[in-house]
Amino acid sequence: MGATAPGDAPLILVANRLPLARQQGVWRPASGGLVTALTPVIERVGGAWIGWDEDAQGVPARVEGLNCDLHAVDLEPELVEGYYHGFTNRTLWPLFHDLVVQPVIDRSWWRSYVTVTTRFADAVSEVVEASPTPPIVWIQDYHLLLLPQLLRERHPDLRIGMFLHIPFPAPELFARLPWRESLLGGMLAADSLGFHTEQYRDNFLRTVQRVLPDATVLGDRVMRDDGRRVRALAHPISIDTEDFAELARASATDAEVAALREQFGDRKVLLGVDRLDYTKGIRHRLQAIELLLEQRPHLRGRFVFVQIAVPSRDDVEEYRRLRTQVETEVGRINGRFTEPGHDVPVHYLHRAIDRTRLAAYYRLADVMCVTPLKDGMNLVAKEFVTVRDATDGDGVLILSEFCGTAYEFGHDAVRCNPFDVEGLATLMEGALELTPDDRRARIARMAQVVRDHDVFRWVTDELDAIWDVAGTA
Repeated sequence: MGATAPGDAPLILVANRLPLARQQGVWRPASGGLVTALTPVIERVGGAWIGWDEDAQGVPARVEGLNCDLHAVDLEPELVEGYYHGFTNRTLWPLFHDLVVQPVIDRSWWRSYVTVTTRFADAVSEVVEASPTPPIVWIQDYHLLLLPQLLRERHPDLRIGMFLHIPFPAPELFARLPWRESLLGGMLAADSLGFHTEQYRDNFLRTVQRVLPDATVLGDRVMRDDGRRVRALAHPISIDTEDFAELARASATDAEVAALREQFGDRKVLLGVDRLDYTKGIRHRLQAIELLLEQRPHLRGRFVFVQIAVPSRDDVEEYRRLRTQVETEVGRINGRFTEPGHDVPVHYLHRAIDRTRLAAYYRLADVMCVTPLKDGMNLVAKEFVTVRDATDGDGVLILSEFCGTAYEFGHDAVRCNPFDVEGLATLMEGALELTPDDRRARIARMAQVVRDHDVFRWVTDELDAIWDVAGTA
């Protein structure tokens, strides 16, 4: 099973999807937030990865670039529809993100969620039983909240950890779920539960106190009537800082930067990089750009806003509607403010871009706009400050106060309330006027925070917590 976790225990990663994409018949490591975060983990730790893939029968045992064994969970299309497009993305996702849109309660979706989680438990059990030594099972995210309990029932002594990559909502929001007791009970069968911030961790603990009469909260521990104890901890996820610093300084990145500078000339560049998701605040950001152009005519032609929107969940109705709304707003802004013979003020890219070009955009950006309405962490902010610190050290980060990264960066980022469009426009204008010394000092301090708490620190903290709690339970 490759390399090992603490105590020489093999590591089994379990996530909704396998970290794979098939391009022109060739299997390659996939892109995406979770895969990006965990790729350095499996590179250093190794082990096995269990997840769903549409072509479960065709998934190879290993793929070049991924240091782990791959085990695919096979799901019928109707199960995927209820479990993934339904319960996880239209019930849990909006509710955990503070009702940015209204969650849908559908009992057939819940039944699909239970069935799929049982399939995952079957797949994990096979790998556990084939392991020559007892493994650590590390479960990722909200798609599999019931899995710890299903595994505990089959393997009472198994070391199990879970990390939630999205926010955990306040008790009064979580209580709206008809299956609140089942979901909490599923999570509390783990030995250790990880959250990005203390606020999310505390929301979870307060919810346990409110919902479960057989649980007692003592500090960061939950005591069950059956004697089990679970620890809930705040471990902010991060990036591989050395890797991003090397990418920032690479000659290929230099070439991309030169091409982009030729394209945009001497205009200041404001940048947004997001999945196309309604939680990311893209429409509010565009409205702030429009207001800035409308109320500050002297800025027209002096800056360009580049929005990279990576396609996401195109099969979900709310996401199809969002794409139409975003593209309509981009068209309206460019129609209003483009002068004949001049470039448009908003460049919109609805596609994924490779890491080299992404690093080039980070180096190009005078102002990075990370303004989600709600976000568990946000690694784009950490990538940006790392790339800028590794090169010229310049740039400004405008950061929503409603994402986990804001708790780490404090006021070195220009903090914003993304719901306040006029206020956001004012902050964008002010960010363009910050002095070079101020910009560089802010970037240096934020980059140091990321170096001190990189992705390997996150992995070590998480796996040590699972090992220590399980070992003393």
